Parts: sequence; C-alpha cells; structure tokens
Amino acid sequence: MVLDPVETAACCSPLSAQALSMEQAGQVAPLLKALADPVRLRLMSLVASHPGGEVCACDLGGEFDLSQPTISHHLKVLHDAGLVDREKRGVWVYYRARTNALLSLSALIGCPPPQYAGDRSQPVTWTGRRSMIAVTTSDELEEVRQRVRARYAQAANAVTSGGIAACGDSCKDNDGTGTGTGTGSELYGAAEQSEVPENAVSASLGCGNPIAVAGLQPGETVLDLGSGGGIDVLLSARRVGPAGKAYGLDMTGEMLNLARDNAAKAGATNAEFLHGHIESIPLPGESVDVIISNCVINLSGNKAAVFAESFRVLRPGGRFGVSDILAEDHLTAADRAERGSHTGCIAGALSFTEYRDGLTQAGFADISITPTHEVADGMHSAIVRAIKPGPRTARTPS
Repeated sequence: MVLDPVETAACCSPLSAQALSMEQAGQVAPLLKALADPVRLRLMSLVASHPGGEVCACDLGGEFDLSQPTISHHLKVLHDAGLVDREKRGVWVYYRARTNALLSLSALIGCPPPQYAGDRSQPVTWTGRRSMIAVTTSDELEEVRQRVRARYAQAANAVTSGGIAACGDSCKDNDGTGTGTGTGSELYGAAEQSEVPENAVSASLGCGNPIAVAGLQPGETVLDLGSGGGIDVLLSARRVGPAGKAYGLDMTGEMLNLARDNAAKAGATNAEFLHGHIESIPLPGESVDVIISNCVINLSGNKAAVFAESFRVLRPGGRFGVSDILAEDHLTAADRAERGSHTGCIAGALSFTEYRDGLTQAGFADISITPTHEVADGMHSAIVRAIKPGPRTARTPS
C-alpha cells in the first residue's frame, strides 16, 4: 500500500525557540493576573497615558460608575503587583506607572512596547529582544545590577578604608589612555577638588565632568543619576545655592553611606541622597531642572527606561547633561564586550546612533553628543546634552 504524500507530511510547524520559559512565564503571570480585570486594565491605561505622568486617585472615580473605596482597592492591586508607584501627599494619593515593569512585561510576552515615555506621549525605544537599549527580563536586569552593585560596594569600602577607588576600563589616565589604572578624580580641576571632602574625590569613578557643562544656576533642582561618593552632587549643591536642591540617586548602600558622610563633612544641607534605581526614579514628575550623570547610564540593563524616567522627572525646558561611554556605530555588542567589562562602563555602552535614537524616542530635543577622549579602540567618553521641550515652568524651591 502506498501512502498519500500529504498524510506523511508534518502536521504542524516547529515550536518557536523564542517562546517564554517557565521561569519567564512565572515572572509575567502576576502582572497579567493584576491586569485581568476590565476596571484595572482601564485604570492602568489612564495612569500610563496621562500627560502629567501621575494621576491623583481622586480624579479617577469619574471614569467609572464605582465608589472611591472600590477604585482605591483596584489601584492597590496594581501597586502590589509592581505596576504602579504610589505617593501620598497630605490627604491625596498619586499614582504613576512603573516604566520598568511595563517594559519588562512587553518584552516577556514578545509584544511592541507600551506607547508612553516620560510624559507618556512618546514611544519607548525598543530595538529587539537582545537590544543594547533594554534587556529582555527582570532577571537579566537584576543580574546586571548585582554585578555593578558588587563592584561599586567594593570601591566604596576601599575609600572608607583609606584607599582610592580605581575606575576600571573607562578612566582617562595621565597619559591620555583608557587603561583603567587612574581615577575619575583626574577629570576635575584642583579648585573643584578643594570644594569637597577628600573621600568624595577618592571615590570618583566617572569618565568626565558633567558639572563643567551643566550650566547650573542658583535656585535650580539637579538630580545626579548614580551619584556614587557624591562629588557631583556636592559640587552641584554649591552652585545651585541654598535656594536650590541637589539630589543624588544610587542603588549601592555602601556608596550612599559614603556620600551622606561626605555631605555632612561638607555642610551641604541642600544635598539629599536617595536609594533607588535609575530605571525607576523615586521623584515626582516635572520636579527637576537638570539631570546629570557621570559614566553610569551605560551600566544600566534597560537604558530605554532610564531615558523615559529622565524625561518624566524633568520640568519642561529642563536640561539633560551627562558624561557617558559611547561606541562607534560600526562596533557590534560582541566588539564592545571584547574591549572591556560591563562594570568598567564599556561592554554595555550604546553606539552614538543608539544613544541619540534612545533620547529622541523618549521625547528629548536639541540632542548633541561631543566625544572628549578615547577610552578603548572605537570607544569614547562623550558629553551628551538634550532638552525636554516646552516652556520653562515656575518652580518652588525645595
């Protein structure tokens, strides 16, 4: 008997190798469960798409034929699942979408990213499942954080013990090379170093001097992403004066302790150091005039979230001015990894085009990127500037 050829053919196409693993499915299931209710899905959409970036719970009741306690219950479910942040101000409670959680959700289920960033009106950059802009899972993001945290805790402990923190692959040494045997303090002038405690100088691990290009003015509020031992925050605090405010954000407890000690020694009462992640900045929307950073954004496993959060917290007309490591466009991710480690600021670096595109997609304008020195073959320290569009708004000093 001869079988018909159709009967011998495979009945189905092979399963996709890109499908979620059970571990990934376990991570995304609680998020989907929290959203598996029409009211919560609608609430999530309202919060994530709100132009101001945050919504008062009192304003959401009018969208539903439900009591305020019922609305509050649904918001609590979203908060407990990690989809929204909650902040109480007096008798009012405000909610904002957690950019990083929603980006992770979109990546895990293989969908396009949610259409919001900063003011929630611009799309977040997404360049594929293994992008340099964003990692694919929360586990991967946490793995990057753990490596970076360990390295910077070690550096803080070295300074506390009377040593100096070596800044690794990205340093510009005395001979102008990037061999990593120097310290970031070499990028600050003697006058600037004299303004801050010695331990703040010793803990400097940057690749540039963002203070030199920030153009800080008295009364402004400035945020340093990845503030380390506090040198840039303390210098900023002096420049914005008593009417201004300088925030430092860092995820490493040892660095925060060192920075707070340095602030106390410097008498910087207008400096405050926050514990948190640069992918989810613990500040209200439109609360900052200037964002600075010194060789830190390249360390993030989700740079799209960093750009989106930076845009969110800046006031209209606010300035983004950072020093960072960038790769020439022709270098692949493998090429960058060959030139240095992730914790040394090189392996995770974006290309010039990727960095510009990431800022553009987050909503920034007037973007300029100026290389300052080469730290490895095809890898450069650069000054990156950008503006959040819109007229400058009046501010109340902190």
